[in-house]
Amino acid sequence: MQGESNTWKLISGSSDRIGRNIYILHTQQSAWQQIVRGHQDNYYLTSVVRAIHALRSSAVGRMFQSEKIIFDGAAIHYQLDGDGDVLIMGLEVNSDYKPKGGRQATGLYQVQCEEVQGRPHKWTTAQDYESRMPLSHRWNNSHYAAVSGKFESKEDAGSMLINHISKAYRAGVKEHDINRQGNHYSLYWQNGNHKSDKQRDHLVSLIQQAVASGARVNWLVHGEGATTFVRAMQALENRLSPAPVAPAREKELRENLKLQTVYFSNPRGKETGKNTLEALSKKVGFDYLGTNINPGDVFHNPDARSAAFGKGGAVIGAITLSGAAGTLGADDILKSFTQAVNAETLGWSAAALVAGYFVVRDKIKTNSGYARNLPGFISSTFGDGNQRWVG
Repeated sequence: MQGESNTWKLISGSSDRIGRNIYILHTQQSAWQQIVRGHQDNYYLTSVVRAIHALRSSAVGRMFQSEKIIFDGAAIHYQLDGDGDVLIMGLEVNSDYKPKGGRQATGLYQVQCEEVQGRPHKWTTAQDYESRMPLSHRWNNSHYAAVSGKFESKEDAGSMLINHISKAYRAGVKEHDINRQGNHYSLYWQNGNHKSDKQRDHLVSLIQQAVASGARVNWLVHGEGATTFVRAMQALENRLSPAPVAPAREKELRENLKLQTVYFSNPRGKETGKNTLEALSKKVGFDYLGTNINPGDVFHNPDARSAAFGKGGAVIGAITLSGAAGTLGADDILKSFTQAVNAETLGWSAAALVAGYFVVRDKIKTNSGYARNLPGFISSTFGDGNQRWVG
């Protein structure tokens, strides 16, 4: 929308076009203004105001179709107009509405470094989500941000991903410059659903905010988060602005995107091979820094899987399965392994395959791919090994 009209009044936004502008119906203007003015120290009104601002980065949907953003006990109904701005239709109060996962809702969180007397620095994830990244907060002239894979909680993700950031960007920033009280990074925490269109669109909006402001951002993309990031890059390949812009502005935005660096750590998903990630990142315009593959993650990463079986698809030799009579041949192993990888869930076939790896110790030495990967494979597939930095 090109500014206010008799029907629509601006309630959140600015002329810099960083994020979407938010408009309300003129007939509701007085009520919304009272909410904004009176939200201080009022949990319920603050929740409404926070949702309004969240719409600037997280609003998704097709043009002129009804959508809603749900928060604790209420929902804001809205549509996107032809310019990508948000038109709020109304506020619905409904006690049945609860944010997904409660305090573990998917969203953007700040992870802060705190000093703990007599102990290493502690990185703590905020309880409330943010509507935008604080791009002015930088280490080594860049803002740092992470996209999470699977963790038990956003707190676990926040405390563990700082190590991935430190290792990935160690050439440019020293650890003592990272672990300083008051430092923080932005965490896009995903409580599952890494293939979700809404989460892809939310991530796209966060990247677009940084592009529009010409900010330097160093991204750390972890685990299943690589799937979300790949889908976001595919969307950004077509257009960097949430609304159509002149060719000259699109060119400027493409130049700004070069200020954003991306590093993938333990990526998971169908399109998360190192060569694929590098090619797509460079094609879209990101400054690609590198990819760290977890060699034990053979069920979820194509490069780890290829390395385990050897170049050219060569498979390992015979291995005896625990409790089985005789020896399982290489072709049988490959067949069982492929079935397990392609299964919807890792069930009995995967467990049986894993169980047999430790039986014939004298043959392990000849199976160099698995000899390197066995401990990591068990941890990565059935434990928390993929949550940690590998290498």
